[in-house]
Amino acid sequence: MESQRLPLHVKIVYGLGDHSINVALVALAMIFPFYLTEVVGMRVGLAGLVPLVGRVSDAISDVLMGRISDRTTWKAGRRRPYLLIGALPFAVSFAALWAAPPIGSTGLQFAYYAGLYAVISLCMTVVAVPYQAILPELTDDYHERTSLATFRAVSSILGTLFTLVVFRPLAQALGGDARAWQIAGLVLAVWIVLPWVPIWRVTWERGGAIARRESSTREYFALLFRNQSFRRLITLFTLGRIAIDLPLALFLHYFTYVIGRPEDFEIVMGVFLVAVAGAMPAWLRFSRGRDKATVYRYGCIGWVFGLGCLFVVQPEWPFVVTLFSTVLAGIGYSAADMIPWSMVADVADEDELASGERREGLYVGVFTFTRKIAGAIGVAAAFLVLDLAGFRPGERNDEVVVWTLRAMTALVPSIFVVLSALVAGGYALGRLRHRAILDELETRRLPSAAPGA
Repeated sequence: MESQRLPLHVKIVYGLGDHSINVALVALAMIFPFYLTEVVGMRVGLAGLVPLVGRVSDAISDVLMGRISDRTTWKAGRRRPYLLIGALPFAVSFAALWAAPPIGSTGLQFAYYAGLYAVISLCMTVVAVPYQAILPELTDDYHERTSLATFRAVSSILGTLFTLVVFRPLAQALGGDARAWQIAGLVLAVWIVLPWVPIWRVTWERGGAIARRESSTREYFALLFRNQSFRRLITLFTLGRIAIDLPLALFLHYFTYVIGRPEDFEIVMGVFLVAVAGAMPAWLRFSRGRDKATVYRYGCIGWVFGLGCLFVVQPEWPFVVTLFSTVLAGIGYSAADMIPWSMVADVADEDELASGERREGLYVGVFTFTRKIAGAIGVAAAFLVLDLAGFRPGERNDEVVVWTLRAMTALVPSIFVVLSALVAGGYALGRLRHRAILDELETRRLPSAAPGA
């Protein structure tokens, strides 16, 4: 099978979807917990539960959206119409999250924010799952999928950078009160909605095998989890997501209460993102001729080392030590974050060989669900631990709280990274196996292979 090189403009525009999604995800993961404790005044334990309750209530929608897009038979396509259907609700629900009125009751306040969190998660699902399921439609090529995932990852990093540079600084520049956060949220909401029409215009779907309508929901999921490659992939991805979301949710608290310099937050995150984006072309070149699981494990090495440095760094140490550990973590993280999304496309090919169905939507739906729920559980547990340790927002905390915050931000995530790398060691769907799968699928799709030909 010949290599299928995608046009550069398709890779760039397609990657903008992850930019839009990540603007929202980073705001929810990194800014929103801090916003709840420092602006709304919510107790830290409750603030950690808001994303968990919001995402659990939305959990089934990710998998259902995957199945819906697998079974959609519209003339316009299975996936692409949902990019236009969901874009505006996605942006509007994001703006609404930061426009909440003051609420006196703690219970009502919690219910309000958790409910809005569930709404934005649902709206995001409508665009995110079909968008991510399009990737296998654009190319079958093993390396080209890694290239496309790299463009997505770079665009995602730029979305993170945009959020960090614009959101909190804009809210602070406008006064830092509730009205300021409303305006900043509206600005990001407009930015979120912009890419989806261009993405819809440059992408395509190939057609062919679809999920059979006669498959029951029980059969649908049973077939999915019989796939050994997917079971191992979802395990390493789940462990990795917890390792990603814990630092994201706690970095602002880490720099405020451990390092004592909250102004360093944007600088360090900027260096981290530059390291991530700068390393991706090198990882892409490194991946040529290598299995994706191998590249993932190499990425985990730098990621763990960087997290270890952040665990022990002291406020009086030179700032360059923090920057050095941040660069190491960024270089490793860049591979560990982008590779699994390329691997899930290969798993969908293996599934088609076994079942005769194209079910990218289901696989991506489970991935999106995992992305939401795994991190939310980890963050909720970390915030509960901080609450039990006696964390007090806006005050000087004792050494027990400080070291607990250190552990939740760096030590615990590094453990999950190590576990994820160990799981990746047993992942068997490498490039040679994938090439054999594609050759067999190509033979099946030939007219001469059709019944009665």
